[in-house]
Amino acid sequence: MPYKVIFFDMDGTLLNEQKQIPEDTRKALRQLRDSGIHTVIATGRSPFHVRKLAEDLEIETLVCFNGAYVEHKGEVVYSTPIDVHSIEKLYQLVMARNHALVYLSDDSFYATHEGNEMVNRAVSSILFDPPGMDAEVFRNKPIYQCWLHCAEGEEGVYEQDDTLQNVRFFRWHDVSLDVMPKDGSKAKGIEALLQHLTVDRSEAIAFGDGKNDIEMIQFVGMGVAMGNAHPDVFPHANYVTKHVDEGGISHALKELNILL
Repeated sequence: MPYKVIFFDMDGTLLNEQKQIPEDTRKALRQLRDSGIHTVIATGRSPFHVRKLAEDLEIETLVCFNGAYVEHKGEVVYSTPIDVHSIEKLYQLVMARNHALVYLSDDSFYATHEGNEMVNRAVSSILFDPPGMDAEVFRNKPIYQCWLHCAEGEEGVYEQDDTLQNVRFFRWHDVSLDVMPKDGSKAKGIEALLQHLTVDRSEAIAFGDGKNDIEMIQFVGMGVAMGNAHPDVFPHANYVTKHVDEGGISHALKELNILL
């Protein structure tokens, strides 16, 4: 199968635990670009947190916010913000429970609380600068994703609330969960991009390691799980490669006869 597009998750896939890109991964991406294969970053992160890395890797296409925002060569080709009613209800529940939210738009992010310990822990773990402070920014700016900051086990009150049926939750940190549109996924964003590029999904590969990568791994023609992936990811992959720090991406590309 001649593959035309390859999607890469960021954390745990392109980036190791030190948030660095292994040199063998850089080399593999250069070889893919030289061979004419389109490379795409598919991440839960926001576009403004991804662009520096994308420019460094000469990648021009981004699937961000777990598929809610897709950008190709500077053009937005797909976007699905969270509906304002759901954010309003989430905001009320969070404030009543003394938890915290971070709102992410396409160009900035804001927190409901200044100096919140959980927000600071989560943000520093991915080497971000602290967010701005604006508890009600969702009233005048499209929000594509939120981070709900609460301890493990405390999210049930949100997941079971009938007024939050239009959003879904993915825990990515012991004190933070992604909040995204109910029917949103990286697969949805990838589907929109492939239609824009007129590429069939059988001609696409996806690399990932997290539970939020399962849908995209299932959707494309070849789904690859990193060796360091969450155990729940493995059953859904067509191929399991090595750990990110053991040349996982380059190893898979060679084993699948994409690169020599």
